[in-house]
Amino acid sequence: MKRILFFSLILPTLLHAQVSPQEADVISFFETAGARVSKDDEGHAVKLFSGGKPPHSVEQLQQIEDLTRLEQIALNSPQAGNDEWGFLKKLPELDVLTIWHCKTIQSLKPFSDLAIESLTVGGCMGLRDLNKEAPEQQRDAVLTLHSLPNLKSVNLYHSPTVSTDAHLQHLAKEFPQLIDVKIDVAAPRGFETEISPEGLAVFQKLPIEVLSIENAVTFAKEHIAALAGIETLEAVLFDFRRRDFDATPLVEEMKRLRPEVEVVVAEEGASGPPRRAQK
Repeated sequence: MKRILFFSLILPTLLHAQVSPQEADVISFFETAGARVSKDDEGHAVKLFSGGKPPHSVEQLQQIEDLTRLEQIALNSPQAGNDEWGFLKKLPELDVLTIWHCKTIQSLKPFSDLAIESLTVGGCMGLRDLNKEAPEQQRDAVLTLHSLPNLKSVNLYHSPTVSTDAHLQHLAKEFPQLIDVKIDVAAPRGFETEISPEGLAVFQKLPIEVLSIENAVTFAKEHIAALAGIETLEAVLFDFRRRDFDATPLVEEMKRLRPEVEVVVAEEGASGPPRRAQK
């Protein structure tokens, strides 16, 4: 009887550990297509990185729902449109989501309602090209991102951008657990950056430790004072690679107000983004 009970206890575990034929087929497909797939000790896919060459069709992307152990996904140039991302909600372990250069979405709504802790969306020019008749929808794309209760890290750049006080207020209200924030404050063509020191001060409500800001050419010392009010701040990174801008006054002001905070600047022509010093 004890032997029967023992096997009855371990059998579900053994069955759960097995990679299903569907999962094996999907892993094989993406690996053959040039994607990088990392697997756990049981052979389940836990990380998927696709460089987008060749690009995957919607049907091919939707196969990802069979990789139910996925913890991280990075997709370059995915072809899925606004209503074709439902497979993400079928991945209970998904923690990190990265989307680059998507030309087929008009908003960030497809990446809402997930349990992820980290989100990167960058260079998604569909936000521009598919909203030509309503350019304010490109400007306000960040307002369509919501219901990510576990989000601690967010990286939004080039498209979408964060260029108004309303955008900052939305991030602070929707994602109160943010620790790592990277934003591009350059307004889309036809608009101007409208971020005030008072708008930046909303970040003082968040537990932000690392703040990276790209294209902050409209910032003055008053903006820096608002950033210095973030009590948890450990590092602020300024990215001016695409702009000719003298950041010296901003850097000096931050060091004066918060000398313990690490300040890193990538100037025009720098080979890469600003990075914290290795410790």
